Amino acid sequence: MANALQAERWNGATGRRWVVQRERHAALREPVVPHLLRAAAVSPGDRVLDVGCGCGELTVRLAAASGVDGAVVGLDISAVLLAVARDLAAAAGEPAVRFVRGDAQVYAFESAAFDVVVSGFGVMFFDDPVAAFANLAGALRPGGRLAFLCWQDDLRNEVFGIPLRAFAAHGVAVGPGEFDMFGEPRRIAALLTGVGFDRVRVMPVHGPARIGADVADVLGYVRATSRVRDLLAGLDEAVAGRVAATMADHYRARARPDGVWVDAASWLVTAVTPSANGDDDPA
Repeated sequence: MANALQAERWNGATGRRWVVQRERHAALREPVVPHLLRAAAVSPGDRVLDVGCGCGELTVRLAAASGVDGAVVGLDISAVLLAVARDLAAAAGEPAVRFVRGDAQVYAFESAAFDVVVSGFGVMFFDDPVAAFANLAGALRPGGRLAFLCWQDDLRNEVFGIPLRAFAAHGVAVGPGEFDMFGEPRRIAALLTGVGFDRVRVMPVHGPARIGADVADVLGYVRATSRVRDLLAGLDEAVAGRVAATMADHYRARARPDGVWVDAASWLVTAVTPSANGDDDPA
């Protein structure tokens, strides 16, 4: 695997924490996943690749759309997450789904092996996005479709922006986000066109997402995330307390009887590979 740092994280403590929080993360993604499914337009018989499939929730939904005549592969670098994905697919009655541990940047895909490549927030973890998307373009048939979701800029997306704004309010510099490459639509479009994709579209999609049961639950979750944990560790106790109190105020303002809700803001990105005759495939 080329992406050594992410492989280490997702096969270790980060992967184990993700499994513990699987249902919470699924709830955060759920408002925007239907947009991805419509854009991917998977039909019976389609051959589909789910990149960075994680625990397999999206992979199972893609398998249901492709039907018994289709083929769906979930690819991820984490053995920890793939173990959960295989169990989830079996429980959903989708035993034909195939899960593969591998790095999309360097995985030896067969040429034109897939009709559709899909990802629900998995592409953000590439350490070499150019190599990864070039490899994925080669794995798609001529006229094949790419559709993925990535988070908008941290400060425009309340999933991450609320705690970061709390730090900023108390003079704490938060620095650039891990996924800045995908925060700007023009950069995304330039990346994809540069490796050969056509008809690139980057569209904002968002919706209310339940981040936790109550303020205490959300604070416990947020403070355990790696970025917030690291930022708090660098502060003296008084400042850290004020930051936490500001976070709590923001979450309290978003609390409802059924939980705490935030605006999950993402980009929906679609593109196609050039068709064999030089025209875009209408599919």
